[in-house]
Amino acid sequence: MPARTVEELQDTLDGSLSWRRIELAALRAEIDRSSRQGAYSPLTRALARSGVALLYAHWEGFAKDAFSAYVDFLSRRRLKVSQLNDGLLRTVFAGLQRRVASGDAAAVKEMLQAIRSPDVVRAPMPRQAVKTKSNLRYDVLTELLESVGLDPAEFSTRSNLIDRLLCDARNEIAHGREYFPAPENFGDLHDPVLVMMEALRHRILEAVRLETYKTTTPEQTK
Repeated sequence: MPARTVEELQDTLDGSLSWRRIELAALRAEIDRSSRQGAYSPLTRALARSGVALLYAHWEGFAKDAFSAYVDFLSRRRLKVSQLNDGLLRTVFAGLQRRVASGDAAAVKEMLQAIRSPDVVRAPMPRQAVKTKSNLRYDVLTELLESVGLDPAEFSTRSNLIDRLLCDARNEIAHGREYFPAPENFGDLHDPVLVMMEALRHRILEAVRLETYKTTTPEQTK
C-alpha cells in the first residue's frame, strides 16, 4: 500500500534497504572467509562474481523501490498541477502526451484542463516515470532523479562506479563471460554502493520533509 505519511515512507525505504544490507554483509563476510582460505580458489572466485552481480541487483532493486515509493507518496498528496516543481511538471505532461499519442481521448481532456486550470486540476503522477531501462547506468539515474525533481549533483562523481564497476561487470558475469573480480576488492565496491543507496534514501526523505517537490515560485504556491 502506498505510504500516506513521511513516517510510512521512511518505513518503506528502510524496509527495502535493511534486508539488502544484511544480505550483502553476509556475502561480504563469506567472500572474506573464503579468500583467507584460498584467495583465488574456484569457490572464492565464484563468490566474488556472485557478489558483484548481487551488488548491482540490490542497487537497481532499491532504486526502483525508492523511486516508486516516492511517486506513490506524491500521488497521495493530491497535488495540483501548479504546485509541482519543474522536474515533476515535465514528467506529468510527458505522461499525458504519451497517453494522447496512444489515442487516449480522456488524456486530451486532462491535458487541456491541466493547461487551463493548473491551480484546480490534480496532477496525475505516471508510474511509467520509474524505468531503469536495461541497466541503471549513470545517465539513466540522472534522468530518473530529474524526472521526479531531485538534484543528481550528489551522484556526479559516481559515474565510473555505476557504469564500469557495476553495470559493465554485472553484464560480463550475467552473460557468462570469464570475468573474475579480485575478491579482496569486493569491500571497495560494497561500501560505496551502500553509500549510494543511503544517499538516495536521504534525498527522497529530505524532499518530502521539506516539500521540495513543490515549486518555489511564490505566485504558484498561494
